[in-house]
Amino acid sequence: RRRRIAERVITIPTTLGGFGLSFAYVATREFDPTPIFGQEPILIYGIGTLVCGLSGLLIGPILGSSLWRLFHQEEVKLMERRDREFYEHIKRNRADPSLHSLRNPAPDYYGEKIKSVADYRKWLRKQREI
Repeated sequence: RRRRIAERVITIPTTLGGFGLSFAYVATREFDPTPIFGQEPILIYGIGTLVCGLSGLLIGPILGSSLWRLFHQEEVKLMERRDREFYEHIKRNRADPSLHSLRNPAPDYYGEKIKSVADYRKWLRKQREI
């Protein structure tokens, strides 16, 4: 939960930074009236500014997660260990894949849709039914 919060908090300055820096660049630039790609230059610069803001929005979670991992290394080790143990538990309890085909696939074979204990119990019941 704290990692996701860090990702979201870092996303705000990266988005504003990407948008702001590109807007500052466009605002200080002299416009040449010749068309760019057959369009008005202000339109192309506006689209470029929005793209820079969106790239900041996409980079924010990556940067936030990396910073969180850097400052919480002990928690990262514990989380990775728990994830490995949980995956081993999933491998032991999932249905036999030889009983399935392309037309009748195993439901959630890797347990990707498990988000809570209730989801895990439902997943176990489905695997046991099969």
